Amino acid sequence: MPMPPDIRLATARPDDAEAILAVHRAAIRGTAADFYPPEIIEAWAPVPIRHAHVEALALRIENGIEEAVVARARGVGIVGFGSFVPDRRELRAVYVHPDYGRKGIGAAMLAALERRARRYGLRELVMDASLNAEAFYRSHGFVVERTGEHVLGGGLRMACIRMRKPLGGH
Repeated sequence: MPMPPDIRLATARPDDAEAILAVHRAAIRGTAADFYPPEIIEAWAPVPIRHAHVEALALRIENGIEEAVVARARGVGIVGFGSFVPDRRELRAVYVHPDYGRKGIGAAMLAALERRARRYGLRELVMDASLNAEAFYRSHGFVVERTGEHVLGGGLRMACIRMRKPLGGH
């Protein structure tokens, strides 16, 4: 499905960090709440957004530790984002605000991230997918390695699916 014409993908900038985290929170609270208990949702997507989290993300983007793409809707701002950590071959995730879901935005961001990963010379991406996102990643060529646990910032452990995708030609 092609993205709506009023949506544009762009490289994330450090000053996008707060808007990125707002989409992150909305996506988790809108799509993952049926898959995880409230304490996991709160640790994963805290309200309010913490300034330290904004600063940390801005620094990772600025220093190239995390490569991120945003989806900007004309007149609205950031409605989706995705990122990966080149040094770890790790796809962090792709998040789309629930109001913009199922419009091809996530697929377009994932394809853009895969192109960027190939430019880094990566031959595969690995990730800890949330339970609610497994079907999305499977439909885009990721394969399940095993179930596991992802440790959240506060030390809570959330169930996840360890996935991998070979990136093919460069």
